[in-house]
Amino acid sequence: MAKAALKKRGAFLAKAAENVRICDEHYRLTLRLPAFPPSRPGQFIQLLCREPGGQVSLREVDWSEGRPPKFTQPELTDAQPLLRRPLSLAGRRDLAGGGVDLDVIYRVVGTGTRWLSTVKAGASLSVLGPLGNGFAIRDERPQAAIVGGGVGIPPMLYLAEALAAAGKQAAAFCGAKRASLLPVTVKAGGKALPSGKPTPCVKEFAANGIEAVVATDDGSLGFKGFISAAFERWLDEQRVGGDDLVVYCCGPAEMMRAAGDMCIARGIECQLALERHMACGMGTCQSCNVRIRDGGAPAGRGWSYKLCCTDGPVFDAREVIW
Repeated sequence: MAKAALKKRGAFLAKAAENVRICDEHYRLTLRLPAFPPSRPGQFIQLLCREPGGQVSLREVDWSEGRPPKFTQPELTDAQPLLRRPLSLAGRRDLAGGGVDLDVIYRVVGTGTRWLSTVKAGASLSVLGPLGNGFAIRDERPQAAIVGGGVGIPPMLYLAEALAAAGKQAAAFCGAKRASLLPVTVKAGGKALPSGKPTPCVKEFAANGIEAVVATDDGSLGFKGFISAAFERWLDEQRVGGDDLVVYCCGPAEMMRAAGDMCIARGIECQLALERHMACGMGTCQSCNVRIRDGGAPAGRGWSYKLCCTDGPVFDAREVIW
């Protein structure tokens, strides 16, 4: 396994060290591996949501006109899907005695994640990664803002550790539809203020010296409304410029577009970790395309396609065409 740790990426067999429910519909899975290549916040893994090593039998199915086909293959009828699922890295710990722990936080939304929620500690899981390009931390800019919505929050936990290690002054913004869907821990006695003012209220960010704003659509915790609105209020109050600040964002497309537009209007760099449906995660299937501004595109079109999995998932907000 020593050689595998030096690869840029690879396929690895991991053990589930922990798989715990952290809020409604969300789980934190800790994967323990003997070794894993160097990784960065913003990168992801492709996780096989079925028992590794199982045989998948593919065969032709008759499809008569006017009659729907009848599928019997386990990968189509059972709760163990054929394709891997892309999951952002929410944290990494290189263990003193050797080995690596990787954290992923996922929401149960379909067959693959539903199967994953049943995994017990000690179970074996097939991991492909690390994949994609991560966030860039700018040495020359002392401040950072982290904006995450829903399942876009987990990669920000990994990023918070890297920003703290780089000595950056940061603020975090966490959004969810309601308090019970927030995949972070609000500290006992900590106050997520309705005003949208950052406080040390989120345990995971406070551990890295980062104050946070919590926003819920229904007002059940913290700021009532979209996290993009709370972030815009903070931007206006701080009056920080593009020479000092970098914004990092992941979550629903509407939220990322709003945050990106705010930053573009203010001349602030904004890095977006985009989400797309992926089959392979390595650029083979070409399914996760993103339209990116490109002055060198043929016929003066002004844009070209890039792949979220290999060219991203992190893109500059100024490049993305929504």
